[in-house]
Amino acid sequence: MKKILLNIMATTGISLVVLSLVAILYDGSLICIDTIFQVLGLNVVIYIGLYFMDFIEYRYAILETGLKLIYIILLVLISGFLWGWYSNLPGVVLVLMTIAILCTCLDAISLISEVKSINILIEEEQSK
Repeated sequence: MKKILLNIMATTGISLVVLSLVAILYDGSLICIDTIFQVLGLNVVIYIGLYFMDFIEYRYAILETGLKLIYIILLVLISGFLWGWYSNLPGVVLVLMTIAILCTCLDAISLISEVKSINILIEEEQSK
């Protein structure tokens, strides 16, 4: 649970920084408080879905990654529609932001989990 909360907060922070940079490019001057909580809520829903998707056994790693990417992009696009993000930001920019954030976060998360797995294997080997 602690890991999921840490991942949610890290992804929300990265999302807000990227959103701020894009807002600057579009001559934006502020991000509303509502947007911060919307991004947090979206990240919570994303990670809950990813948590449950991890229980499914996939035959191909590329299929797993593709399904997760499609799931996240669909959630972002639906959230953009529900919360009116398209009035300030084109959908293509929203998708590109999502992909940039995903590349950063998923690489960091997978790297951390791989390091933990390696450490567990080392500890098991040393205990024999």
